[in-house]
Amino acid sequence: MDYQKLQGVGTDGDFVRETQGVADDKGFGNVSKAWYPKTKSYDEGFDQLESERGHRQDYLIAADSIEFEIRDVDDTVQCGVVIEDEFFVPTNHALTQMTSKLCEGKGTGFVRNLRENVYSAKDEVKIQRDREDAEVVEHILTNGLRRIDGDTNYKVRTYDDGTMRAFVSEKYAEVDNRWFLNQVKDVIPGGRLSHWRGDADTIWGNVLIPDTIREEDDSDYGGMVSISNCEIGKRNVKSLPSLFRAICMNGCIWSQTKGQEIKVRHVGEIDLDQLSIQLHDNIEAQIPLIPQGIERLLGIRAMGTDGIPMRNVIAAVAETNREVDKRGATAILEAWVTEESKIAPVERSLFDVVNSVTRAGQYFDNQTWVKFDELGGRLINSTEKQWESLKRRAEDMEDTDFVRIFSGKSVLV
Repeated sequence: MDYQKLQGVGTDGDFVRETQGVADDKGFGNVSKAWYPKTKSYDEGFDQLESERGHRQDYLIAADSIEFEIRDVDDTVQCGVVIEDEFFVPTNHALTQMTSKLCEGKGTGFVRNLRENVYSAKDEVKIQRDREDAEVVEHILTNGLRRIDGDTNYKVRTYDDGTMRAFVSEKYAEVDNRWFLNQVKDVIPGGRLSHWRGDADTIWGNVLIPDTIREEDDSDYGGMVSISNCEIGKRNVKSLPSLFRAICMNGCIWSQTKGQEIKVRHVGEIDLDQLSIQLHDNIEAQIPLIPQGIERLLGIRAMGTDGIPMRNVIAAVAETNREVDKRGATAILEAWVTEESKIAPVERSLFDVVNSVTRAGQYFDNQTWVKFDELGGRLINSTEKQWESLKRRAEDMEDTDFVRIFSGKSVLV
């Protein structure tokens, strides 16, 4: 797919910059100061994704092992599924999936409604769902199940609160939310999650692009990418770049220009490597960024170190970049030793240096993290002449330089 660079149009939203003030000191010159605190960092997004992962269990179950049962649950009577002697009540979403799969897509709304009370216009209960309603649900599901091949497998997601939140076919292709958000973070370092919704199963919202990593020196429009993904079948994988004139204090987006969208259904086998390249290209082409164009990132693999020790190269990088103090230089070296040096032991290159820098940035606060990601971006754009100059400086490094640049025992590595 060919993507065209987005061009902003319109002047709606000028009043935000003129009357509300913008978070330009945070690197977001088109976002109201009042809205910026309502956005999230990547760390906060990952924390949200991790918060419930330890409380869930996924199963692959065969149709002939599915066992329905009716039990009293929190002052209600529910039809649920017994898996390995544990009882799980499907959420409305999972019940809809189950009805659709077992009953050939028929009656999903009717079955779901059988367990929801009916209220009058005055919000009074007209029909209280009871055991007989639950038995009807059980009969419908059991009736559908008897026509399913017993060897048919389903993927089921349960939580230790007793809920079942997904019932999908064996062919359902899950894309891990953490993987997806990591891909976005790689191409948009320092981004902020805005209008963020979801939980450990589903994510959707906008990722605001910092002004500092936009290739064009143009503050008239902000950039963002609308993303979504769901591990349990609610949403497709989606990436939609756009430009906006301003985001005001209540989150309203003014003069938005949308680009071309990537949308991938969770069906069959998904090539994650290819999807990663698609996501990078989709954003990079429509809103050109400084740090990590996929071609530039892969191209630096060819810029080898010519056998110069990585400790020397990292020391030279630290010495020539003011934002890297002794603590930062040590973190980069430790990231190399503990993580990057163990990966693909081949001829080392600028690619290894960049990975060590960006990985080390994750050990620090958000402000330093962004600086390290920006440094990684500048290194990616190094010319052959700049790289050769850096290697010459690295080659001349001595033990006294290592003591000056690094701290602790790292100088002995």
